[in-house]
Amino acid sequence: MIGRGFVDDALAALQRYAPAKTPLVLAAAGINPRALQQPDFKLDAAHYSRLWLAIAEEIQCEFFRFGQRPMPPGSFAMLCHAALSSDNLEHAIRRSLRFFTLLIGEPRGELIQRDGLAVIVLREVSPARPAFAYRTFFLILYGVLCWLVKRRLPIHDIAFRGVPPVDRPDYLDFFSTKVRFFSQETSLAFDPALLSLKIHRSKTALRQFLAQAPANILLRYRYDRGSASAIHKLLRETPPANWPGFAQAAQHLHISEPTLRRHLRADGMSYSSLKEELRRQYALSWLQETNKSVGLIAAELGYTEPSAFHRAFKKWTGTSPADYRRKL
Repeated sequence: MIGRGFVDDALAALQRYAPAKTPLVLAAAGINPRALQQPDFKLDAAHYSRLWLAIAEEIQCEFFRFGQRPMPPGSFAMLCHAALSSDNLEHAIRRSLRFFTLLIGEPRGELIQRDGLAVIVLREVSPARPAFAYRTFFLILYGVLCWLVKRRLPIHDIAFRGVPPVDRPDYLDFFSTKVRFFSQETSLAFDPALLSLKIHRSKTALRQFLAQAPANILLRYRYDRGSASAIHKLLRETPPANWPGFAQAAQHLHISEPTLRRHLRADGMSYSSLKEELRRQYALSWLQETNKSVGLIAAELGYTEPSAFHRAFKKWTGTSPADYRRKL
């Protein structure tokens, strides 16, 4: 689900450039204006996607007018077509960043290597943009890159220029990575070994991807098929405290353990990483949306000791469950 804050951030662009179109945009996105008045208002990815597309059409920019120049509707599709013929991930990143620069001018993305990491840096001569601008830039780029190589790309570090938005803990995290603010430059760093990953997508697959965009990039790399999808479905349908072991999961899918392990590795993940990701999602959701105690959440997530949950949660967010809830 997309929180109220990100909905407001998107609508703010519309208010700046075409405020009179707000009722039409909300209707196109299937959003009841009265629902926006609710403090716990949220949107699923599909409705947020419609909102994004409707706003882009009205203000003639898919990047919410955060660039030096507008990014006209249809640019995202052309970006994907440009990146599709790349030889590997490095080539796709450089080509995508070049495409962005030609369209919007600034921020100007550059791929460099430093301190043993591959780093995408956003160069700017203007004052720092809102955090929503940087988040949107990386959301678009990261979503396309993960889809191109059929796997989620672990992020080592992410930093934004400027200050964090007030009372918005949702900005302190980007795809399971803690965001650093007050940085001199906006950047996203990852393992340089990933740069050699080959591109494995066809034009037919691209048509399917674009038909579901941008909803699919809001969900990181989608488990759209294969063993990862089957495991994800199995875990979703089972309470975390009752999740099967790896051998049981393989048996449930009628596949051998070595084959299942090989399939997951090909998608850049493991059984343990899938479980950890879902535990994290459940933990954040339950802390935000329920009154369950931290101890009960730990037990329902399958942790035998609350201290183990505390350690895991601090690794995910940099804070304790209680502190996270207090900030909310």
